[in-house]
Amino acid sequence: MKFPKPVLLIAILIAFSFNLAGQNLFPELKGYMPVSDYPVYTPDDLWDYINGAADAYLALGFIDLNITEYVKGKNRIKAEIYRFSDDAEAFGIYSMERSPGYRFILVGVHGYNEEGIVHFYKDRYYIKVMSQSPSVKVNDRMKELAGLIAGRIGGKNEFPELLKIFPAEGLLKNQETYLLESILGHEYLSDAFRASYEVEEKRFDIYLFRCSDGAEAAAMAARLAGDAFVPGDDVFKYAFEDGFNGVLHMAQKGERLIVVSGLGFENTPLAERYIAQMLGR
Repeated sequence: MKFPKPVLLIAILIAFSFNLAGQNLFPELKGYMPVSDYPVYTPDDLWDYINGAADAYLALGFIDLNITEYVKGKNRIKAEIYRFSDDAEAFGIYSMERSPGYRFILVGVHGYNEEGIVHFYKDRYYIKVMSQSPSVKVNDRMKELAGLIAGRIGGKNEFPELLKIFPAEGLLKNQETYLLESILGHEYLSDAFRASYEVEEKRFDIYLFRCSDGAEAAAMAARLAGDAFVPGDDVFKYAFEDGFNGVLHMAQKGERLIVVSGLGFENTPLAERYIAQMLGR
């Protein structure tokens, strides 16, 4: 199919502007020479760079990847900037690749520094800075570079709004994540933040779904609850035995859908306490 020349030109200019925007996020690093020998990776060829890991990135709305290396003698520092559709999806891939035991540092919204790497996320960008050098000085330059990149990224410098709804009491820090599909083993459940808790010697997870409106939330609640679902303007609450997960406690009101996993029927008051807090925020 041939496109008119003006349409083709506009498409080329848009693609060029996206790539240029990614390249402009790379700052100068004093004493190092920037080298940009990599192509701009897109969903069509991300597999060429990160192989099997590309699936998770693509599922979470990956748009493009820009790469620059910084060279000083034998020392090389590589910076990778992954761009996603929104901040929730950038947070999602970041949270998938972090561990609660990492050394967290103040860079971007959230970041960590382990041997040879500095990873962080800000707005809809997930950034990886890495080096094979064991030098403490190189590690310091990696952190410096990460800070400079973070300073060039505009937009949101805070966690996604829905994460603020989770109660603080008993929250297991740095274990929050964002899940895109087949949540709790059900293919019809998608787009949810999950936080883990330990309260009164009980461990449980809370899922907060990112629904566009009340109709979407009600549709997922109806699929999950089956014939027990009663549509309406009031809160729908239901505790039941789920074939995949054991007992689930759920509530839906308007566009908000909440599911608590890991608490039995005997712990319904605890589940409802957390549900009530989240529905009230």
